[in-house]
Amino acid sequence: MKGIFLTNFYATKKQFIIYFIISIVATFVFSFINPVMSCFLPMMFLLSPVSDNIKQEKESHWMHYVATLPNGRKGYVNSYFTFVIISVIIGLILGMIAILVMHQSIGLALLAILFGIGSVGIYSLIFPFTFKFGPENSNSILIIVTIILMIAFFGVYFLTIQPAFIRAESFTGVVHDTTALISVIGFGIVGIIVLLASYFFSLSIIKKQEL
Repeated sequence: MKGIFLTNFYATKKQFIIYFIISIVATFVFSFINPVMSCFLPMMFLLSPVSDNIKQEKESHWMHYVATLPNGRKGYVNSYFTFVIISVIIGLILGMIAILVMHQSIGLALLAILFGIGSVGIYSLIFPFTFKFGPENSNSILIIVTIILMIAFFGVYFLTIQPAFIRAESFTGVVHDTTALISVIGFGIVGIIVLLASYFFSLSIIKKQEL
Protein backbone atom coordinates (compact mmCIF):
# COMPACT_ATOMS: atom_id res chain seq x y z
CA MET A 1 0.00 0.00 0.00
CA LYS A 2 2.88 2.36 0.78
CA GLY A 3 4.22 2.16 -2.78
CA ILE A 4 0.78 2.81 -4.30
CA PHE A 5 0.20 5.70 -1.92
CA LEU A 6 3.56 7.30 -2.78
CA THR A 7 2.86 6.88 -6.50
CA ASN A 8 -0.47 8.68 -6.13
CA PHE A 9 1.13 11.33 -3.94
CA TYR A 10 3.92 12.15 -6.39
CA ALA A 11 1.37 12.27 -9.21
CA THR A 12 -0.47 15.04 -7.36
CA LYS A 13 2.43 16.54 -5.36
CA LYS A 14 2.55 19.90 -7.15
CA GLN A 15 -1.21 20.41 -6.94
CA PHE A 16 -1.23 19.26 -3.32
CA ILE A 17 1.38 21.86 -2.34
CA ILE A 18 -0.47 24.64 -4.18
CA TYR A 19 -3.77 23.72 -2.52
CA PHE A 20 -2.02 23.46 0.84
CA ILE A 21 -0.82 27.07 0.54
CA ILE A 22 -4.30 28.18 -0.55
CA SER A 23 -5.75 26.24 2.41
CA ILE A 24 -3.61 28.14 4.92
CA VAL A 25 -4.76 31.51 3.56
CA ALA A 26 -8.42 30.43 3.27
CA THR A 27 -8.43 28.99 6.80
CA PHE A 28 -7.27 32.19 8.45
CA VAL A 29 -9.55 34.37 6.30
CA PHE A 30 -12.62 32.28 7.13
CA SER A 31 -11.68 31.94 10.79
CA PHE A 32 -12.47 35.66 10.89
CA ILE A 33 -15.43 35.72 8.45
CA ASN A 34 -17.06 32.38 9.32
CA PRO A 35 -15.04 30.17 11.70
CA VAL A 36 -17.41 27.21 11.32
CA MET A 37 -15.95 26.70 7.82
CA SER A 38 -12.31 26.91 8.95
CA CYS A 39 -11.75 23.13 8.92
CA PHE A 40 -14.13 22.37 6.05
CA LEU A 41 -12.30 24.50 3.45
CA PRO A 42 -8.76 23.12 3.81
CA MET A 43 -10.09 19.56 3.87
CA MET A 44 -11.96 20.13 0.60
CA PHE A 45 -9.06 21.96 -1.05
CA LEU A 46 -6.59 19.17 -0.20
CA LEU A 47 -8.93 16.48 -1.49
CA SER A 48 -9.33 18.18 -4.87
CA PRO A 49 -6.05 16.85 -6.41
CA VAL A 50 -6.96 13.33 -5.27
CA SER A 51 -10.33 13.33 -7.00
CA ASP A 52 -8.70 14.83 -10.12
CA ASN A 53 -6.15 12.00 -10.16
CA ILE A 54 -8.86 9.35 -10.49
CA LYS A 55 -9.91 10.84 -13.84
CA GLN A 56 -6.50 10.09 -15.37
CA GLU A 57 -6.39 6.44 -14.39
CA LYS A 58 -8.62 5.13 -17.16
CA GLU A 59 -6.17 6.37 -19.81
CA SER A 60 -3.06 5.21 -17.95
CA HIS A 61 -4.51 1.74 -17.19
CA TRP A 62 -2.92 2.06 -13.74
CA MET A 63 -5.49 -0.26 -12.19
CA HIS A 64 -4.48 -3.10 -14.53
CA TYR A 65 -0.98 -3.01 -13.04
CA VAL A 66 -2.17 -2.58 -9.46
CA ALA A 67 -4.42 -5.62 -9.75
CA THR A 68 -1.39 -7.83 -10.37
CA LEU A 69 0.26 -6.89 -7.04
CA PRO A 70 -0.26 -8.81 -3.78
CA ASN A 71 -3.19 -7.10 -2.03
CA GLY A 72 -2.96 -4.55 -4.83
CA ARG A 73 -6.66 -3.80 -5.01
CA LYS A 74 -6.98 -3.28 -1.26
CA GLY A 75 -3.82 -1.17 -1.27
CA TYR A 76 -5.26 0.90 -4.13
CA VAL A 77 -8.37 1.75 -2.11
CA ASN A 78 -6.36 2.29 1.07
CA SER A 79 -4.07 4.75 -0.71
CA TYR A 80 -7.00 7.01 -1.60
CA PHE A 81 -8.57 6.85 1.83
CA THR A 82 -5.17 7.57 3.38
CA PHE A 83 -5.27 10.83 1.42
CA VAL A 84 -8.68 11.49 2.93
CA ILE A 85 -7.41 10.94 6.48
CA ILE A 86 -4.34 13.12 5.85
CA SER A 87 -6.54 15.90 4.47
CA VAL A 88 -8.82 15.65 7.51
CA ILE A 89 -5.88 15.84 9.92
CA ILE A 90 -4.27 18.81 8.15
CA GLY A 91 -7.61 20.64 7.93
CA LEU A 92 -8.26 19.87 11.58
CA ILE A 93 -4.88 21.27 12.65
CA LEU A 94 -5.08 24.38 10.45
CA GLY A 95 -8.65 25.15 11.50
CA MET A 96 -7.94 24.65 15.18
CA ILE A 97 -4.87 26.90 15.12
CA ALA A 98 -6.72 29.64 13.21
CA ILE A 99 -9.77 29.59 15.48
CA LEU A 100 -7.72 29.51 18.67
CA VAL A 101 -5.66 32.47 17.43
CA MET A 102 -8.70 34.49 16.31
CA HIS A 103 -11.33 33.50 18.88
CA GLN A 104 -9.57 31.64 21.73
CA SER A 105 -12.45 29.15 21.80
CA ILE A 106 -11.84 25.41 21.96
CA GLY A 107 -15.62 24.80 21.73
CA LEU A 108 -15.84 26.72 18.45
CA ALA A 109 -12.82 24.83 17.11
CA LEU A 110 -14.48 21.48 17.94
CA LEU A 111 -17.65 22.69 16.22
CA ALA A 112 -15.65 23.49 13.07
CA ILE A 113 -13.90 20.10 13.23
CA LEU A 114 -17.22 18.22 13.40
CA PHE A 115 -18.58 20.31 10.54
CA GLY A 116 -15.51 19.50 8.47
CA ILE A 117 -15.60 15.77 9.24
CA GLY A 118 -19.29 15.60 8.35
CA SER A 119 -18.60 17.29 5.03
CA VAL A 120 -15.63 15.06 4.16
CA GLY A 121 -17.68 11.98 4.96
CA ILE A 122 -20.29 12.95 2.39
CA TYR A 123 -17.62 14.01 -0.13
CA SER A 124 -15.99 10.57 0.18
CA LEU A 125 -18.97 9.12 -1.72
CA ILE A 126 -17.15 10.09 -4.93
CA PHE A 127 -14.81 7.11 -4.44
CA PRO A 128 -17.26 4.16 -4.45
CA PHE A 129 -19.38 5.83 -7.15
CA THR A 130 -16.33 6.48 -9.35
CA PHE A 131 -15.01 2.95 -8.83
CA LYS A 132 -18.46 1.58 -9.71
CA PHE A 133 -19.33 3.73 -12.74
CA GLY A 134 -15.83 4.49 -14.01
CA PRO A 135 -13.47 7.52 -14.14
CA GLU A 136 -15.12 8.64 -17.39
CA ASN A 137 -18.18 9.58 -15.33
CA SER A 138 -16.18 11.27 -12.56
CA ASN A 139 -17.28 14.80 -13.50
CA SER A 140 -20.96 13.90 -13.26
CA ILE A 141 -20.35 11.99 -10.01
CA LEU A 142 -18.45 14.95 -8.54
CA ILE A 143 -21.29 17.34 -9.42
CA ILE A 144 -23.95 15.05 -7.90
CA VAL A 145 -21.96 14.43 -4.70
CA THR A 146 -21.18 18.16 -4.41
CA ILE A 147 -24.89 19.00 -4.68
CA ILE A 148 -25.69 16.45 -1.95
CA LEU A 149 -22.89 17.90 0.19
CA MET A 150 -24.07 21.49 -0.29
CA ILE A 151 -27.67 20.60 0.58
CA ALA A 152 -26.56 18.86 3.79
CA PHE A 153 -23.96 21.51 4.65
CA PHE A 154 -26.11 24.58 4.12
CA GLY A 155 -29.16 22.81 5.54
CA VAL A 156 -27.40 22.35 8.88
CA TYR A 157 -25.80 25.80 8.69
CA PHE A 158 -28.87 27.89 7.85
CA LEU A 159 -31.32 25.89 9.97
CA THR A 160 -29.24 25.71 13.16
CA ILE A 161 -25.89 27.55 13.08
CA GLN A 162 -27.04 30.88 11.67
CA PRO A 163 -30.11 31.20 13.94
CA ALA A 164 -27.88 30.39 16.94
CA PHE A 165 -25.40 33.04 15.79
CA ILE A 166 -28.16 35.62 15.45
CA ARG A 167 -29.46 34.84 18.93
CA ALA A 168 -26.02 34.87 20.53
CA GLU A 169 -24.73 37.76 18.38
CA SER A 170 -21.33 36.03 18.23
CA PHE A 171 -19.86 32.82 16.84
CA THR A 172 -18.43 31.85 20.23
CA GLY A 173 -21.97 32.00 21.61
CA VAL A 174 -23.07 29.30 19.15
CA VAL A 175 -21.30 26.62 21.23
CA HIS A 176 -23.80 27.22 24.04
CA ASP A 177 -26.83 26.67 21.80
CA THR A 178 -28.21 23.14 22.38
CA THR A 179 -29.92 22.83 18.98
CA ALA A 180 -26.81 23.91 17.10
CA LEU A 181 -24.60 21.56 19.11
CA ILE A 182 -26.86 18.55 18.57
CA SER A 183 -27.16 19.20 14.83
CA VAL A 184 -23.41 19.66 14.29
CA ILE A 185 -22.51 16.63 16.44
CA GLY A 186 -25.09 14.61 14.49
CA PHE A 187 -23.65 15.90 11.20
CA GLY A 188 -20.17 14.84 12.29
CA ILE A 189 -21.34 11.37 13.32
CA VAL A 190 -23.19 10.91 10.02
CA GLY A 191 -20.02 11.97 8.20
CA ILE A 192 -17.94 9.33 10.01
CA ILE A 193 -20.53 6.64 9.25
CA VAL A 194 -20.68 7.61 5.56
CA LEU A 195 -16.87 7.70 5.36
CA LEU A 196 -16.62 4.16 6.76
CA ALA A 197 -19.40 2.97 4.45
CA SER A 198 -17.63 4.56 1.45
CA TYR A 199 -14.43 2.75 2.34
CA PHE A 200 -16.00 -0.70 2.68
CA PHE A 201 -18.17 -0.25 -0.43
CA SER A 202 -15.07 0.86 -2.36
CA LEU A 203 -13.19 -2.26 -1.25
CA SER A 204 -16.10 -4.50 -2.24
CA ILE A 205 -16.49 -2.85 -5.66
CA ILE A 206 -12.78 -2.94 -6.52
CA LYS A 207 -12.36 -6.59 -5.45
CA LYS A 208 -15.24 -7.68 -7.70
CA GLN A 209 -14.37 -5.42 -10.62
CA GLU A 210 -13.36 -7.03 -13.92
CA LEU A 211 -10.53 -5.24 -15.70
